[in-house]
Amino acid sequence: MIRFLKHTEIDKNRWDRCIDQADEAIVYANSWYLDIVSPAWNALVEDDYKAVFPLTQRKKFGFHYLYQPPFTQQLGLFRSNAGAGHILSDFLEKIPIDYKLIEIQLNSVNTPLAIPSTFRQIKKITHHLNLNSKTELLENNFSENTRRSIKRFNKSEWKIKHEGDPKKLVELFRNNRGKGISQLKDSDYAIFLSICSEAKNRNLIYCLVATDPMDNLQAGVIFIKTHAGHILLFSALSVAGKENGAMAALIGEFIRTHADKNGILDFEGSMDPGIARFYKSFGSHEIVYLQIINNRLPIFLRWLKN
Repeated sequence: MIRFLKHTEIDKNRWDRCIDQADEAIVYANSWYLDIVSPAWNALVEDDYKAVFPLTQRKKFGFHYLYQPPFTQQLGLFRSNAGAGHILSDFLEKIPIDYKLIEIQLNSVNTPLAIPSTFRQIKKITHHLNLNSKTELLENNFSENTRRSIKRFNKSEWKIKHEGDPKKLVELFRNNRGKGISQLKDSDYAIFLSICSEAKNRNLIYCLVATDPMDNLQAGVIFIKTHAGHILLFSALSVAGKENGAMAALIGEFIRTHADKNGILDFEGSMDPGIARFYKSFGSHEIVYLQIINNRLPIFLRWLKN
């Protein structure tokens, strides 16, 4: 039986056990992560946590709705190895009618064939790189342009450091590419820094930065460890860093230090063709996941939302 549980009713130890045993397991769905990105999250749970579905909720204009929290690319249905009797469509149909708008993203294991016709589907793309090969074999799959960028960086007097301050990387991002991303608010950056802080306490964070000869921060990447490997959670780059091939060098360094270790690097995107092309240049391949939408708002609010 699928039950709706309010946040205070969720047994987080059982929840995390289900997530950790699931084929779909990903750090976004662990309870500590959800507590940060969506503190009031509720859930659908099958029996004794054989399968779980987080409901990341908000309220606006008096209406409850489900949304995809920041820095949380995929959620959806997670089933433990103990086996679950219900399929994705059963869970989607059990989402309470109180949620008048549903705009969420499923994980890449959730199949589109099990989604009711009442939901609109939008295909999303991320990129995965399997790291279970030796460095030389992985680097052979780099594009010529990426190899040139790394070579340019290595010939310079810039340095890569295996540590960094997330606050400084956020500042670098906001002063550069972040200027053109209006949907990221101060509250979203605060959430990201909270994720980094808690992930550091759990030894799940891995940061690389690039500095120029004057020791100025010019680029950085933050990876978070997940069940199948690592996710590229955040990156920041200055104009000078871009010109000097810093981002290619940083990702190349991560691949070098994590090669032959039976893990996946999830680039966490992108739908932007230029960024997707850059991720593919490391030899990664496309992985599809779905955004699903069901707008049950009153007609006048539905028009406003559209």
